[in-house]
Amino acid sequence: MPDPRRGRRNGRVTSRQQHPTPTPAPTPTVEEIARVLALHPIFARFDARALHTVAARCRSVAFPAGEKIMQQGEHGDFALVILDGEVDVFVEIPAGLIHMATLGRDRIVGELGGIADVPRTATIMARTDVAALRVDRDNLMSLVAELPSIAIEIIGELGQRLHSTNQSLAFLTYAANALARGEYDAAMLAELTRQSGALATFARAFSDMAAEIQAKQTRREEMEAAAAIQQSILPGPLPLGAAEHRIDLHADMHPAREIGGDFYDYFMLDERRLVVTIADVSGKGIPAALFMAVSRTVMRNAPAETDMAQRMRDANRLLATGNTACMFVTMFSGVLDLETGRLRYCNAGHNSPYLLRSGGGRDLLKPTGIPFGIDPDRSYTIAETVLASGDTLFMFTDGITEAFNPAGDIFGEARLETVLDREGGIGATELVQKIIGATAEFAAGAEQSDDITCLALVYRRER
Repeated sequence: MPDPRRGRRNGRVTSRQQHPTPTPAPTPTVEEIARVLALHPIFARFDARALHTVAARCRSVAFPAGEKIMQQGEHGDFALVILDGEVDVFVEIPAGLIHMATLGRDRIVGELGGIADVPRTATIMARTDVAALRVDRDNLMSLVAELPSIAIEIIGELGQRLHSTNQSLAFLTYAANALARGEYDAAMLAELTRQSGALATFARAFSDMAAEIQAKQTRREEMEAAAAIQQSILPGPLPLGAAEHRIDLHADMHPAREIGGDFYDYFMLDERRLVVTIADVSGKGIPAALFMAVSRTVMRNAPAETDMAQRMRDANRLLATGNTACMFVTMFSGVLDLETGRLRYCNAGHNSPYLLRSGGGRDLLKPTGIPFGIDPDRSYTIAETVLASGDTLFMFTDGITEAFNPAGDIFGEARLETVLDREGGIGATELVQKIIGATAEFAAGAEQSDDITCLALVYRRER
């Protein structure tokens, strides 16, 4: 059998003849032709005499597979009734050639060309060898003078088609408006999608598109809800008490997606000790957000009376055990004694925070161990430093230092340190805003590739 794809290259229709010469085919009897014509709405309205008269003036033609039978835009003067084989129907638009349908036995193509001198609305290609009946417009129109009822029936059929088209378009318009309002229901187009024809094909495509839009909308709403939940677990203002006049603290987080894997936390461990934590979970999106929530819960629930090194070991063991996803979290967690300024901390593979001294200069609080979640038996060293009154602790995630601009340049630690040195001595809120603002200005609209989180704490010892 000839290849049904013959005649199509690179998505475009080709043919060996621009104006094909039909191959003669064995001519059926007038009765057989009349029976085939009667299957089509445009001829089904004819009475027996008119139908047989039209049948007598049809002729049999054949087209080999791959032949271009009709060309979109050309004026046609005949219609074809397919007796055997299949044809492909294409419509060309600026975006390319669109396959509309494959039609087979007893279907009619080019019917408008059989009754009116109008441009073809589609290109017809022989998908296989095709045997057909050709109905010439001149023959059909000459019969109108003899049998005026033919014209009446043709007009009636065209009127019915226009009515059906208007009804279909009304359904589609109603469905499109409902989709825009978020009220679309697949049942709106159920009847239309069960029909045949180009508008029914479009309705099925529209239904599929609407279902995908609704699914995306549902996912977006779920992600928005997840983002709201994630924001809700971040800490609010510290309660009034010992910390009120001892520290100035502010933090901010900007996820790269709807939800992220960064988090920060702070809370009073007891009346004089403040816990501050910043962390960055490997990966992004939902898995990172879930691991972030688990990490935050583990750190929050560590018993206050337990030694800090033990708390870190226990937290790491909980995060590493059963971690089949092989996720990990870099984390800096410190405990600040508000009376003395003593800061004991564990840096589990996280970006080194900066300790900006009030008298000038800065220290780096470097890692004291590997990220949590990798080795359940790992021990962690606790380091220590002392904050003087006016010192600022600045903690951040790598979304700041690894921000890129459109040219592919990285923000880097040098630029961060320049901003920190320039803005030294200001309040915590202002410092966080300055850093995030500098990062955004550097990125110049480039897509954010990672979560951006930072926390600033200014210590003020009472005299």
